[in-house]
Amino acid sequence: MKIDDLKVHVISQPLREPVRFSWEPFPRPVYVYSIVEVESDGYRGYSAIEFGPAYKQFLETTVKMTLQVLGTEEIDERLLEIGSWAIQRLGAFEVALWDLKAKMEGLPLYRLLGGTRRRVKIYASTGRLLNPEDTLKLVEKYVEMGIDTVKLRFRRERIEDDLEVLKAAVSEFGDLKIAVDANQAWSYTPPYWSRKVALKVARELENYDVLWLEEPLWKDDVEGYRWLRENTTVEIAGGELEHGLQRFRMLIENGAFDIVQADAVYSNGIAECRKVAAVAEAFGIRFMPHAWDPGLGWLANLHLAASLPEKLCPYIETPFDPLWWDEVMFGALNGRVEIENGYAVLPETPGLGLEPDEEKLRKMRI
Repeated sequence: MKIDDLKVHVISQPLREPVRFSWEPFPRPVYVYSIVEVESDGYRGYSAIEFGPAYKQFLETTVKMTLQVLGTEEIDERLLEIGSWAIQRLGAFEVALWDLKAKMEGLPLYRLLGGTRRRVKIYASTGRLLNPEDTLKLVEKYVEMGIDTVKLRFRRERIEDDLEVLKAAVSEFGDLKIAVDANQAWSYTPPYWSRKVALKVARELENYDVLWLEEPLWKDDVEGYRWLRENTTVEIAGGELEHGLQRFRMLIENGAFDIVQADAVYSNGIAECRKVAAVAEAFGIRFMPHAWDPGLGWLANLHLAASLPEKLCPYIETPFDPLWWDEVMFGALNGRVEIENGYAVLPETPGLGLEPDEEKLRKMRI
């Protein structure tokens, strides 16, 4: 497959109201991200990632010219890793190539990857640090949608306030399955958890049958992750923004996680994630991709999940906070993925199943 063109559309999508997520120090009034487009023999493949103008510059100059100089029809793994090491994550580029290949073959991407699951169970992922009352209102809407698994955010100034939200959700919705995300691995503003704080939280979570505790420590405290796993019964998850097969291998071999969460667009792509999933399976742990991405990025992780056995990958993360976030995820696209009784239904059209809408792109493109 020869790549005829590579371009990036930078999108600035206004939000209904400013939103501040757990991992950010300030509210955002708009959502800025990039849609990657690759072209070959009249076919176009797409992907998306939450980077802006610098990403466009990187792909349309360095990456595009490198491909022209190499004159190759296949993308070398080293190019992907070096590009990601430069902090511009080429996983989204690799995903666009998969979308392109699947369209050329006339197959939905998950089927091209050998998958047979036509739907994947979702967990509703919250993003904000709401008070107990507002959290319960949000979760009630999830339950009405047929969703029975929710991930709450823990990153308030006081651990006691985090626990108050959890206790309220457990008390109000007794049958609800709950996971907790501490957002400690990659966040660059306080509060920062020590190992002792993480253990204190984990042991509190044991009392409420929490499914997993995500990112309770700094990303490079591999020994701390292993120590935490050895001292709590709550499963520990992480790895959402890591890249490089050898990095994932090191984390898994050193016992950092019970659940590894490589993301198709933030790692080096779908092929790498499937290898990470195979390593996870060999070590008897689960693989569940991080998927708080623009619509095409989320779709890539949905197809990735559907290509893997349900026992290995039981869920796909799905952003539902605020409740209107799906209109942001799919705001530049020609449709959206249906959620039925707590499951995301795989599109059956070739490729990822959705594409950018040219009119919407024209209005939101920077």
